[in-house]
Amino acid sequence: MGSKGRTQGGVSLAVLVSLVCAAGASRAAAADDAPAAPPFRTRGLHDEAGQAVKRALAGADRLLGEPGCQDVLTDFHDASGRTLKEVLDTNEASAQTYLRWIVFTDGRDSRACRSRGTLAATEPQSRVVFICPTAFVEAARATPEEAEATLIHEMLHSLGLGENPPTSREITARVRYRCEAKSGDRKRASN
Repeated sequence: MGSKGRTQGGVSLAVLVSLVCAAGASRAAAADDAPAAPPFRTRGLHDEAGQAVKRALAGADRLLGEPGCQDVLTDFHDASGRTLKEVLDTNEASAQTYLRWIVFTDGRDSRACRSRGTLAATEPQSRVVFICPTAFVEAARATPEEAEATLIHEMLHSLGLGENPPTSREITARVRYRCEAKSGDRKRASN
């Protein structure tokens, strides 16, 4: 072969290999340059509560990236009758993007957090969710999936979902069904 190397149609095999490697490295570098998702917005949550909320937000974000979980957005409607997916589309946002628009803040002094078992609370169309630190941390420790479902539940309220009907338990149950079940292991929920 000598020092010129093998050629294919007049092009050295070494040159072809170099071009392929360079193209792969260029794609990898471009992927590394992709902008990172903005951070979640947490305020006044410190120590264990802050860490529990951040872990649950990361889990909720991961779940919302799954098509099966996004089905929960068509299960519920706002007061005007639009699905929550239509509300998101109006805002030109994905569920994951919208989750980052919400401010999760310490609600220990809020009226809602005085209710036993309340992990978090908000009002329809509000982008502020009040976290009940003690209850949230306990739930996150015992059942991380419950903490994640709670944050998605509150996101649904932020998008305009009212309550009673559906009850808080019904909302969380639907979130858990849509977002925790393996897509191939469950039947579609009936509306």
